[in-house]
Amino acid sequence: MDFVNSLLENLEPEVEDAEEARYVLTDQSYVQRLVQRNLDENFSSAFSSGTSTPTSGRGKKKRSGHGHGHGAAQPNIRFTTLDWETDEVTPSLTGSDEARSFDAVVACDCVYNYALVDPFVQACADACRLRLSDDEAFANDEERRPCVCVIGQQLRSDEVFESWLKAFSTSFHVWRASDSVLPAELRPSAGFVVHVGILRDEIKKGD
Repeated sequence: MDFVNSLLENLEPEVEDAEEARYVLTDQSYVQRLVQRNLDENFSSAFSSGTSTPTSGRGKKKRSGHGHGHGAAQPNIRFTTLDWETDEVTPSLTGSDEARSFDAVVACDCVYNYALVDPFVQACADACRLRLSDDEAFANDEERRPCVCVIGQQLRSDEVFESWLKAFSTSFHVWRASDSVLPAELRPSAGFVVHVGILRDEIKKGD
């Protein structure tokens, strides 16, 4: 969880009022209690300062419907399970009747073997693509604000990383975050790398 916290704490929110921000956390169901404990222990330092962004990460989801929110102490933070391989990403994932898409999708250390690459990239693309059909998100905006996908990962295998980057670049325009905008613990010299992606479909629609 240290890497996750470090990444989230160094992201600035793209919302005018941080108190109105909502956060959806996803992971496998068996870590749900661990996630909640982590929230309970870090909520005041990691989120009360407003230095995070709506997120989506690795996880498993049962077919019974998108998961349930937990943790009354964090009313704007919701945990749900999500299975990249079997679940469809729909607006219900936001857990809100008002919000039908995400401002940002943040994934922390999700890809570490070949089997995860394609399902993970597809889930990221599907989550970001919700913004394309969300007319309400742009009702009062003069400029379109696409959903931004931020991927932070530990560099374990060059082959797996290259496989992920190739697949991710098929759906996204991709930029690597430079050392100048990252804390020391998230830089390649520490064994980590952060990339930012915007859907190719999003940029085409904005042209």
